[in-house]
Amino acid sequence: ISPKPQNPYQMKLMGQENLFLYMHTYFYNNIHNFLNPRKGVFSEFAFLRYSNALKSDYNLTSIITDNRFYLPVKENNILAFQFYAQYTIGPNPPFNLISLMGGESLMRGYYLGRYRDRHLLATQVEYRILPFTFSKRWGASVFLAMGQVFGENISEDNSKNGFQFKNILPTGGAGLRFLLFQEKDIYFRVDYGVTKNGGNYYLTLGEAF
Repeated sequence: ISPKPQNPYQMKLMGQENLFLYMHTYFYNNIHNFLNPRKGVFSEFAFLRYSNALKSDYNLTSIITDNRFYLPVKENNILAFQFYAQYTIGPNPPFNLISLMGGESLMRGYYLGRYRDRHLLATQVEYRILPFTFSKRWGASVFLAMGQVFGENISEDNSKNGFQFKNILPTGGAGLRFLLFQEKDIYFRVDYGVTKNGGNYYLTLGEAF
């Protein structure tokens, strides 16, 4: 486990807002190829503090944890898991510091920011065949995910908008892989994620997580 303390620094987002923060991260990583992990564990915990004492315009704390596990099932087959959480604690967080759900990596099928709130919990599992037994370059994957963004248990207008099991959103899909860089074991992927609101295609280099 490697701690990575960071000195306070400043970000300017959305105009002239001052977002001075202190950040501290811990991570563990024994993955050899980050674009195509075949075995191992990646785990990260990040603590970000925005404070008026640091001349920030906000008093907020963000906590992020990202945990990924890769299990080789048999030759060229991998079962991958990810558990992700993000919490934003404090009064009136700005729009650009709250949690976003969707995109090409987590909760595929929803466009990034389709749902957003203070907090995010999401998990996904993916089975990858890289490559097929009958091909040296072509492979595929199938994936399932579920997640939810949510606010405080009791909001300012006394409504309940905290985590609720009935509000968990599912998504799933499949994709094709083409081995683009054979020596580096890096694939080009085409994924299609399906949600209750429709679906989205994703074309990019490397695995989603």
